[in-house]
Amino acid sequence: MSLSAKKISPKKNGVASLHLTKHKKADGEVPKGVDMQYVPALYKAFSDVDGDYGNYDLANRPYDGQKIRYIIIHDSEVSYQGTINTFLQQTYVSAHYVIRSSDGQITKMVDPKDVAWQAGNWYMNSHSIGIEHEGYAVEGATWYSEPMYRASAKLVNYLAKKYEIPLDREHIIGHEEVPGLTPSRQVAMHWDPAAYWDWAHYFKLLGAPFTKNQPKTSGKKDANIVTINPDYATNQPEVTYGAQQLEKKSANFIYLYKAPSFNAALIGDPLLNPNGTGTTALNDWGNKAVTGRSYYKVDEAGDWTAIDFGGQKAWFYNPKGVNTVKGSGLLVTPKKGADSIPVYGSAYPEAAAYEKYGIAPVGMAPIYRMPAGQFYVAEKAVGSDYYYAKLFNAPETYRVVSGTDQYYQISYNHRIAFVKKSDVRVLYH
Repeated sequence: MSLSAKKISPKKNGVASLHLTKHKKADGEVPKGVDMQYVPALYKAFSDVDGDYGNYDLANRPYDGQKIRYIIIHDSEVSYQGTINTFLQQTYVSAHYVIRSSDGQITKMVDPKDVAWQAGNWYMNSHSIGIEHEGYAVEGATWYSEPMYRASAKLVNYLAKKYEIPLDREHIIGHEEVPGLTPSRQVAMHWDPAAYWDWAHYFKLLGAPFTKNQPKTSGKKDANIVTINPDYATNQPEVTYGAQQLEKKSANFIYLYKAPSFNAALIGDPLLNPNGTGTTALNDWGNKAVTGRSYYKVDEAGDWTAIDFGGQKAWFYNPKGVNTVKGSGLLVTPKKGADSIPVYGSAYPEAAAYEKYGIAPVGMAPIYRMPAGQFYVAEKAVGSDYYYAKLFNAPETYRVVSGTDQYYQISYNHRIAFVKKSDVRVLYH
């Protein structure tokens, strides 16, 4: 049986009362082959109090002097629509893009020229683009779908080309690899997308796999620089969360021990684990070396390899080099005569740089100290800067404060960090 179609006229009068999210087609910044919509994040003054606004800051990156150097990979810990809704409310958080698990649909919410409030570190916010992926870290691969990986890789490839961001793990990083600005913030930093994000697969999709022939932006190949690269499919370590032993599944990290033995204790981050010993907890990032990150090899013993990691000598199981490939880059070590040097969570300017703007200097508290005799893989030195933006919709008051201090970004532990150029000696490898 078939029914004849009838012409109808929809009643639109009551639609406004439903308060539906308005979706727009994304602007011209759409990578080929992706489904992208535009839902602008909330930008609003929340009260008459200066500085009480959200959920992001206006800027003109990179033309205002703030180079976009990083793309930060997040998981949302809420649903796709829930993430979008979060950025539409008075939450003081946002990200530039949100990606749906089921089909890889992308919602753009903050223009890359503006500064999203996404990393928990103002310096990193001002130099990065944040991408939220629908998912939950503990459930991992259940949410990190192939359509999501492919859509994300297309987006990242597009952004990396446009903003000249290197396709490596020093610049394409997880939220878990962003440092805190202070010791207390370091402990409180997020740890997503966590163990079940397949970095090796993701970088193959980006066209930059972790192989012995992978080009780097600086330095030469060196036998003593190793890049972590376990086989994701077969690497299934024991992991706990809370009081629960999680089901064994593919993971992107290798455990680090105090000695070359599985009977040895796991190393502990001094801030996360004041007693000095780490755990198998998913959110205990202090003893986990993650795929794609590079470190300096300091020793070998049988099937075990040791690296400098967070001020410690850290051992991991590596028979015949199965969990690593050769790395490259610069190496930095404390300058001669220094017992240790400060390690920071930002590359902020010296106090004098703020004076000409009439801005109070932003203090920097070291989060760690790098001991003499240790070596860390570094990127080329960058200048120091701070983005001053304190008022709602008042770009005439915003300033990029540039200093004379220079910093090296280093792969210090699970997270990246920064050391002053004046504090280190550089080895070109």
